[in-house]
Amino acid sequence: MRFVEMFGDVIHNDKDWPCYVFDEITESRLGKMLDSKKQTGKCSFPYLANYNVQWFRFETENLNLMDFDEKDQKEFELRDGDLLVCEGGEIGRCAIWHNEVQPCYFQKALHRVRCDNSVIIPEYLAWWFKYNCEHGGFSAIEGAKATISHLPGAKMKKLEVTVPPMDMQMAFGEFIKQVDKSKVAVRKALDETQKLFDSLMQEYFV
Repeated sequence: MRFVEMFGDVIHNDKDWPCYVFDEITESRLGKMLDSKKQTGKCSFPYLANYNVQWFRFETENLNLMDFDEKDQKEFELRDGDLLVCEGGEIGRCAIWHNEVQPCYFQKALHRVRCDNSVIIPEYLAWWFKYNCEHGGFSAIEGAKATISHLPGAKMKKLEVTVPPMDMQMAFGEFIKQVDKSKVAVRKALDETQKLFDSLMQEYFV
């Protein structure tokens, strides 16, 4: 994995990177609590819930709607570059928002994380979460297997994050963007191939 090649084991910090408390290098908050009794439908907007956030991508088809008044819209808005992190279930699962839907807001089951881009970028932090999830970095938070895991805001703000030099983070971020572009190109080619196949099938067998 390119992340490990560049940054090593970020849980045990075998490359001796500087460490920061999460709250020192990010601004984070949970989303709006859904209260079905208070929904009027007068100011309904799409919002992200936990299940809409998958690893490094969003499921944005058929988003649910919730009322967000003018105050809520300022408080729970999503901006390009925001990192959405799951608070429950598979804690730490996250993806970077790139204005896939506008406007769009977020529910209480998600943390919205905004990085201090002079210290850390969301592309690195997203993979930092992924590495911790896959290698037991959050085991102390997860608790017993029989219970649903949660990453409360107070605990997340106290996480210690290993932070490599900015030039390395930027190089990694650029690598991720190129990989994502390649995935999009491959997906588009597959879709076009499928359309051609469907067209030929219809021509010859219908």
